[in-house]
Order: sequence, then structure tokens, then C-alpha cells
Amino acid sequence: MIAVKGIYDGKNILPLESLPKNKKFKVLITLLEEFSDDEEIRIFSSQNDAFSFWNNEKEDIYQDFI
Repeated sequence: MIAVKGIYDGKNILPLESLPKNKKFKVLITLLEEFSDDEEIRIFSSQNDAFSFWNNEKEDIYQDFI
């Protein structure tokens, strides 16, 4: 399962992270909560990916034992 942050503007879904290309996936869309104002949208969309460290080999603690 892959989870990707995004914004739904009432008509379109805008992913805020990269999506896998050239593959087909089943999709479950969950609307979490409504934004209260435009400032909250700007703050949410400017957040860095919290799990980007997983792509960094230096952060892979399990490789230390190999």
C-alpha cells in the first residue's frame, strides 16, 4: 500500500507527492478533514515528505548488520 498526501478542491485531486508511473493500482480515496482557509492549504502543501529518509541508504539502520 502506498499513501500519498493530496488536496481535493471540490473538483480535482492534486497529489502533493510523486505517484508510481506505468503501473495500475486500486485506489481508495479518503477525505480526512476540510481546510478552514487558504493559509491552512498553503501550510499543508508546503510540508516536506516525512518519510523521505527511507530513500536515503545512510538512514537504513538494517543495513548496518549485513
